[in-house]
Amino acid sequence: MHKRKKIKKSVWIILVIVLCGLLAMGGILFINLRKLEVKFDQKDVNLNEEIYNTDFIKELKNGTVVTEKEKIPTDKLGKQEFKIEIKDKKGKIKEYSLEINIVDTEKPQITFTKELETKVGETIDLLSGVSVKDNSNEKIDVKYEGDFDINKVGKYELRYVAIDSSGNEAKENFTLNVVENTNNSTTNEKTNTNTNEKTNSNANTNTNTNSNTNNEVHFTTSKGFKGVTKNGITYIDGYLIVNKTYTLPSTYAPGLTQESLNAFYKMQAASKVEGLNVWLQSGYRSYDLQDKLYKNYVATTGQAAADTYSARPGHSEHQSGLAYDVNIINDTFADTPEAVWLANNCYKYGFILRYPKGKSNETGYKYEPWHFRYIGNVELATKLYNNGDWITLEDYFGITSEYSD
Repeated sequence: MHKRKKIKKSVWIILVIVLCGLLAMGGILFINLRKLEVKFDQKDVNLNEEIYNTDFIKELKNGTVVTEKEKIPTDKLGKQEFKIEIKDKKGKIKEYSLEINIVDTEKPQITFTKELETKVGETIDLLSGVSVKDNSNEKIDVKYEGDFDINKVGKYELRYVAIDSSGNEAKENFTLNVVENTNNSTTNEKTNTNTNEKTNSNANTNTNTNSNTNNEVHFTTSKGFKGVTKNGITYIDGYLIVNKTYTLPSTYAPGLTQESLNAFYKMQAASKVEGLNVWLQSGYRSYDLQDKLYKNYVATTGQAAADTYSARPGHSEHQSGLAYDVNIINDTFADTPEAVWLANNCYKYGFILRYPKGKSNETGYKYEPWHFRYIGNVELATKLYNNGDWITLEDYFGITSEYSD
């Protein structure tokens, strides 16, 4: 009898323990069922993507979002921080700090013409009418890649390239057709196109005195160099001079001279050996084309500003067939390896940096790191290089570069 009571008591103890365990588990389960659980999706966001703060809540249990739904500004690259408040079942509000990364994965969009055409000897501005748009709204320069010979009939496959600040690159192929120039005169007189050829008509001239013989005007510069203007074309010491003081007639249209082209190709080949990429952006321009360009610049920025970076028709070196604009025609080119190399090596091939930095009071134009002039004579080019401290043609010959009106 006594033994039965002990067994019965043990059973009750076990039942109490089990019951307590069940109650404890139930309590835990109850608590867990009411516990706030939140998971966030910390994903990258594309630039200008429409997205809201609550879109980053991947999972939510036992809680309510207190923060109002708001659009997150995504117009700037980089990290973006914001906060979300969530209320649990007990009414307690908890604040979460989130950080997202706004990135740009879209390449720029290039608007261009698929097929262009120009005539032999008439340089075409391949960037005219080409524009670039990007979702970043930043200004993006476009360049073209590929080789072509403006003096040789052919069909050249080239491409435009644009890269945004995030490294997204757009490439678009286009074709340049160089066709026969039936209007181009074949009488390119050596006196008009060969910058190395000296003139013998400098004799019997007097300093600051003009003489007019057979449509020639002879003069001597302030530094003693002999000059002659024949049929509207001026040579000083045998070198063709074009600036704000000295002009070319509207009928002068040699195209790019073959001598300067050969020298440019040699310089271009030497740059490739150094791992650089130098290409011709703009060479010969006719009188009429320069007239259109100049008028457009005047309409855009006003005449005073235009005169600092664009020549009036008849005053442009590009009409001489001896001027070469390379790569990128803006100030950013100055910081490129190609610009540095050209500025320190072009003289070896008969070229000079025509509008050096800090010399606008002499040349009449702003610094143009992309503009090179072929003079042919390496000895003179070396003198003008002056160990990197460029001497201008105006300073060397003792001439001005000023418009008369």
